[in-house]
Amino acid sequence: MENRLRYFVAKYCPRILQSLVYNALYRRLGDSYALNPNDFLNKSVLVIGPAASAHLDLQALDVAGFDIIVKMNNAIHTEINGQVSNPLRCDVLFHSFRGATKPVTAEDLRVAGVKTIVHRTLKRRAFLATLQLEEKFRSVAQMRIVPVHKYVTVSKQLAGHAASTGMICAEFFLHAPVSRLALVGFTFFSTRYVNGYDDTIVSDEIALARIETIDYHSPVHEARLMYELIAKAQLAGKNIYISETMQQAMDFMRLRDPNKPAKDKDI
Repeated sequence: MENRLRYFVAKYCPRILQSLVYNALYRRLGDSYALNPNDFLNKSVLVIGPAASAHLDLQALDVAGFDIIVKMNNAIHTEINGQVSNPLRCDVLFHSFRGATKPVTAEDLRVAGVKTIVHRTLKRRAFLATLQLEEKFRSVAQMRIVPVHKYVTVSKQLAGHAASTGMICAEFFLHAPVSRLALVGFTFFSTRYVNGYDDTIVSDEIALARIETIDYHSPVHEARLMYELIAKAQLAGKNIYISETMQQAMDFMRLRDPNKPAKDKDI
């Protein structure tokens, strides 16, 4: 389907026809938009989560030595430390473009050097937004998705909870044929965010309380699944680096009862 036609249909389709349209578009085009693991063959990949510990975590790494730097959502606006010529560097951006995320412009993407945007597509209907975003940003970066069936599979592994952007991102790269993978800045919602990411979260206690009140993502299930995926990848001989703070957070969350939020926080 010609690009201009798909963009027009995605933008102006009547609401009454949307379910028919997004299903048809996804069946026809979805595979061609899927992020390809082989694009990262033998690449060293650094995935930077949004936790406040990210800056500390990065001190243990040669950031400039990674082939690919991956960020998510509002992190497109936050700087990273380390020996990098561009503190805003982001080669691959996983983004939902929904909810409380900050607006993103084409200039933001240019400044950060984003080459690939991976749009969050929990459901097929999100593919209409994918096409609209592609029309908006195609002069700057390519638009990709993680296929919907992957979100469904991961959600089942999370006891029915929705996978966070960070979870789906880490899951993808833990299965990709990379030469080296480093995961930093992940604390499974148990700490506040890095400055500039979401400054409404002013303490670790608020960060954890909010996510448990909403009960959309499950920090406990994500920590357990992440632990399993990392262990399997390492057993298979993959070179995986986990920051100390991420390991501590993962161990802490794995010990919690997923059905009983803790009153006190001891991390």
